Amino acid sequence: MFDVNLKIISELKSFLQFFISDNQLVNAFSFSDSDFIRTRKLPFNKVAILIAKLCKKTLSVELESFFNDIQSDSCSVSAFSQQRSKLNPLFFDYWNQVLTSSFYYYGSQSVKRWNSFRIIAADGSNISLINNKALSEFFGGQRNQYSYFVQAKTFYHYDVLNELIVLSNIKPYKYGEMKMAHEAIKHLEEDMLTIYDRNFGNYKMIALHLWQERERKFVIRGNERYNWIKQFILSGETSSLVTIYPTIQMVKNMRESGFIVTDKTKLVVRLVRVELEKSVEVLITNLWEEEGYKSSEFKALYNMRWGVETNISIQKNILQLESFSGLTVTSVMQDFYATILITNLHSVIIKDAEQTIQERAKESKRKYPVKVNKNKSFGKLKLQLVKLFTTQDPESILQLLHTYFIKEVVPIRKGRSFPRVRKNVSTKSKFKTYSNFKPAY
Repeated sequence: MFDVNLKIISELKSFLQFFISDNQLVNAFSFSDSDFIRTRKLPFNKVAILIAKLCKKTLSVELESFFNDIQSDSCSVSAFSQQRSKLNPLFFDYWNQVLTSSFYYYGSQSVKRWNSFRIIAADGSNISLINNKALSEFFGGQRNQYSYFVQAKTFYHYDVLNELIVLSNIKPYKYGEMKMAHEAIKHLEEDMLTIYDRNFGNYKMIALHLWQERERKFVIRGNERYNWIKQFILSGETSSLVTIYPTIQMVKNMRESGFIVTDKTKLVVRLVRVELEKSVEVLITNLWEEEGYKSSEFKALYNMRWGVETNISIQKNILQLESFSGLTVTSVMQDFYATILITNLHSVIIKDAEQTIQERAKESKRKYPVKVNKNKSFGKLKLQLVKLFTTQDPESILQLLHTYFIKEVVPIRKGRSFPRVRKNVSTKSKFKTYSNFKPAY
């Protein structure tokens, strides 16, 4: 994996160099043809790397650290703010696509699959933002009896076995994760099996998977409010094929999206019963029994979906996603897509260390198996990120990170579970953006 990591870093650096050597590409990811045309301390590539560094401290401190790493004189906070306002946030999304494509290409032999499928967990989340005029007008939010909270809506396709975010999106709060999920289906590839929770179990979601040029495979937890789900539970069957029809409202919804359907347009799906300790879950799928997919496999398969929840938690709690480095719409979106990029970069880089740890574990007498301490490894990656993208010898930086990762490990204690604590809106954000304060250390 070390050679794979080196190739991926090379691809990411080449992509960045390719951009700055072509004015048309720079213009494509800036807001004006006159942006980034003058020689400054922060040209396109340096702005991109600095934002990818995820600035969580006072910007003056972050700038001083960055320019120390590249051995150059620093610039003012105002100069950085002006330069970053020229950079289209979608650049980081494209940069992330280079990363994921490189991993699947160079690391094809080590890509993990389930029955030849990449397992994609789909889910949305809310991001809390500071309540200022610009963010409030663009993203909106929600209100309770005490206050108004500005929030954004995010959505992810997460490869749970390979721990990579293959698709991400951020939209205004009222855009809705269901609409984002519908739009994301066209990005699913034939070797992807997508898992959804019960919020997504409706006629349109199923139809959009089945009506692709070649149907896309899915597993969706059924919602007990539907009669056809209730009837299946009462039947006591383990697995069954059922025919479902759209409601009048769904017919209207589908037509608004360009699909000509009637209340007679049927869909055939498979329902699978999963027995839990205190309840019964029903999974909706187009993994057919005659294709060899046994009912006994679905409980473990659906449990894989939890990986996307864990990844979102890492973004919010370890990478402090909601502590944004700016107070504008552009800076929020830049930080969001840059966080996705760094989350994936970290996931790719630690795979080599995890492999080394597993090999050593075979000879070890530890009570528990161990894994890389992600809290510490993210911190170390952030410290070395600028050098990784600016040095002529990235191999030495990767080796330094590898050595650190295999030393900082934590035990894996299987079978543990914790009750889910529901929080109110005002206390959800662990790390928040403040308009007049950032830590300087």
